[in-house]
Amino acid sequence: MSGRSAGAFLGGVLLGTAIGSVVALLLAPRSGRETRRLLRQSVDAIPGAAEEYAENAQAQVERLVQSARRNLDETINRLNETIEANRNGSTASAPAEQNGGQTTAPPPASEGQ
Repeated sequence: MSGRSAGAFLGGVLLGTAIGSVVALLLAPRSGRETRRLLRQSVDAIPGAAEEYAENAQAQVERLVQSARRNLDETINRLNETIEANRNGSTASAPAEQNGGQTTAPPPASEGQ
């Protein structure tokens, strides 16, 4: 499950639980005073559930950020290795092999450099 769908699922579960609790309390065969007391307890529990949801979402975001950083670092390292290999000429034959044995001329240098 991806991060977004997991968060949406958790949010749906929490919302469904809250709505189900309210409906069950309103339709329960209890006295009005007892039903209101239970309803108040349910409403008082909502901030705690919202805080838990926010903490879970924050943890997911942190995991995604760490993963993105690792991927970016790996990509930068591969790019730097490729640049260094091209500078050293160790892959001079690779472009010729990729172009069917034909070498291509380097791009012309710009006059401003």
